Amino acid sequence: MIQIEFLSVREPRWSREDRRAIDCFVTTNHMIGEHPFTASMDDCEALGRELYERCVTGEFDEIAPMESGIVEGVPVNIEMPPEYKILDKFFIEVNQENGRKSFRSVVIVWGSILDNLLDGLIESDVSRARASGEKSPAPPRTFGARIRLSKERGLIDGADAEKCQHIRRVRNAAAHEWQLSLESKDVLPSLRALYEADHSQFFRYHEDFGFLVQQIYAGSCVMLAVRFARSLQGPKPWAG
Repeated sequence: MIQIEFLSVREPRWSREDRRAIDCFVTTNHMIGEHPFTASMDDCEALGRELYERCVTGEFDEIAPMESGIVEGVPVNIEMPPEYKILDKFFIEVNQENGRKSFRSVVIVWGSILDNLLDGLIESDVSRARASGEKSPAPPRTFGARIRLSKERGLIDGADAEKCQHIRRVRNAAAHEWQLSLESKDVLPSLRALYEADHSQFFRYHEDFGFLVQQIYAGSCVMLAVRFARSLQGPKPWAG
């Protein structure tokens, strides 16, 4: 797994009243450009906890107070979008596997999440078709068949269908290869294709299995899952 390093850290600012988290701007060896980052003493990743400690010891200048306009001690009730409510149980499961650094499990769980969401889209479309008297297709039995049918029915577009196929190939390798690695069939080409499609503007490319699974594969899965979940809440986005 690539060792992520902070190349620069600036403008640390307390982000919680109890001072257990600090907002700052960072550059790293795995991302392109500068990005906001919250370092927390409760972070599940050691990297976040270490940066919190470095900020507290004054390595990056004095930590500024919380921004004005935030009412301290008063909880803010933010309504979670419906699509995130659907995904909440999925995210809990995959985050547990991610925390264990179980890359095979991360791959399989994310593949299952997308498979489930596509199944939901198809079921919704079939119900609509039956209600209007249209002929409905036979239920697909595999992830690949669900991807193809979803594209044919206009439930997802061609670009997302292609990403799903790359995810399916990596998922299949995780399920069938006893020693999963970048040398496993279809794994590296599919991970590289996901990088080029979704992440080349944000991440530096590292041919590192853990990095490609946690940042690239999982990142593409998150974006697809949110779009598919949103589609379950309303009209088909790709229908003409």
